[in-house]
Amino acid sequence: MQLLMKVIQFITNINKWVSFFTLTLMMLAVTYFSISRTSGHPVIGDIELVQFTMVLLIMGSLALTEQSDSHISIGLIVDKLPPRIQATVNFISQLLMLLFCFLICWVFISRMNFLQASDLLKIPFYPFKIFIIIGFSGWGLEALLRLMKSVRSFS
Repeated sequence: MQLLMKVIQFITNINKWVSFFTLTLMMLAVTYFSISRTSGHPVIGDIELVQFTMVLLIMGSLALTEQSDSHISIGLIVDKLPPRIQATVNFISQLLMLLFCFLICWVFISRMNFLQASDLLKIPFYPFKIFIIIGFSGWGLEALLRLMKSVRSFS
């Protein structure tokens, strides 16, 4: 159990640092793109580059968001239920999240196409699809960890 927690923490930390680096890079790039466009010398493909960095930013943030329990949730109905039912609903939602994450990973792995590229800059899609798999795997592993903790507290 301890080894699994360390592996999941390692994957989450890698995703977190990729996300932090991507956010910094995106901030600098958008600033440069805006200044260059204002000065009359726009960068060709700037929107495409920002879209690709958004993929890295979002996928890198999924596991960290799950780890810190920062996903948006509305407990309007669940918070009014008895604690035992709340635990059951949380268990079911964690299980569904885990299944969803690994379903996404399976779909992206089974439909990997190494020939697709962006229209303007011809940037290949497969590195970003691989990072989508890594991002959803990290999120799914964090959901698995939370699921195991909830099972421990449930019994």
